Amino acid sequence: MRVLMVTSFPIPGEYDGTAMLPIKILRALKPRGVDVVVAYLRLRPPAGFSATREDFEGTPVYTLPPSSWVAGRGLERIAREHPFDVVHAQHYGGATRAYFACRRNRWPMVYEIHSLLGEEVERDRLGRGPVFRAYRALERRVVAHAAQIIALGEPVKDVVVREKGVPEDRVRVIYPGIDLGEYERPVPDVPIPGIGPDHRVVMYIGSIVHPNQGVPVLVDALPQIFAARPDARCVLVGGPASAGDEYRRKLGEYGDRLTVITGTTPEQVVALSRRADVLIHPRLACRENYSVQSKLAVYLAAGRPIVATDFGDYQRLLGETGAGVLTEVSPEGIAGGVLKVLDDPVLASRLAEACRPVAEEYFGMDRNVDRYLEVYRRAIDQGPR
Repeated sequence: MRVLMVTSFPIPGEYDGTAMLPIKILRALKPRGVDVVVAYLRLRPPAGFSATREDFEGTPVYTLPPSSWVAGRGLERIAREHPFDVVHAQHYGGATRAYFACRRNRWPMVYEIHSLLGEEVERDRLGRGPVFRAYRALERRVVAHAAQIIALGEPVKDVVVREKGVPEDRVRVIYPGIDLGEYERPVPDVPIPGIGPDHRVVMYIGSIVHPNQGVPVLVDALPQIFAARPDARCVLVGGPASAGDEYRRKLGEYGDRLTVITGTTPEQVVALSRRADVLIHPRLACRENYSVQSKLAVYLAAGRPIVATDFGDYQRLLGETGAGVLTEVSPEGIAGGVLKVLDDPVLASRLAEACRPVAEEYFGMDRNVDRYLEVYRRAIDQGPR
């Protein structure tokens, strides 16, 4: 089988869930004998930029300017050089940019929805602007055309079936996978400024400014945690650093108990997660968070106690499995959940032990790759709608 993976972001790129997911997928496909080619459809290249080819871990990666992908000719040239059986479009950016070429050439498309479009584009504009309206109209065409759709959560699947009118047999839930072997190999410790061996570490990993992540709610919960547990410290692994400075100012007398670490590699994230006494996921109860984020895969793989807000699939993945403590979306709820774990070593141990089976069943890439291959086969058999 041969796959063209289409993105609207560079590979390799930032170490966030959106960019890392296709990397994890192509790494898992290669040992199965699947040939993968990546096309990065760049929207704003510098003046005079023309199509380029590079290699990423032995995978050809093409970067195409709009002049090369708007009419689809760049993708057609890739198809002649690297014939493929199916197009795997990542996120709405990759899907909408590859749509016209897929439609004209009748290439089967698998559209992987990272998050729902409605909360993603022009989030700062009241009533949304022309970019949002254009993306929404084009994404509707993509959804109608795609042979198969991958959703990162059951609520997203429900939206795709109920609101977008896609037959249920064309939608598959596959949670964002992770190479669990990364958490089995030894990695060097990463020292954390201001953290000693006797401190209890409450850790968050990911963007600390992205609106739906709920980090401000966590920051509002910290004074209650610090007052009850003087040995507690909070570590935010993510950026930007300027946001961390603002959070420290907001904490006032407790500001020195908050540490922000930026510019980490995946290997460093593994090491840092092992130092956490509690991994916290304070995401907001909003439509965009219908998708399960790769952050949860990282937390589960780390095997540390998890406290998360109760929304979407987290009842199924954390509550029913005993792998996490779920709270309401409020500073009081988050503080109560964290203190419950810090004050109860037996509970903390039980939560940690429950993490690995959940990671293996739902997030281990060795199992997820079978799910992707099944979706590819269905897409090839069914073809465009």
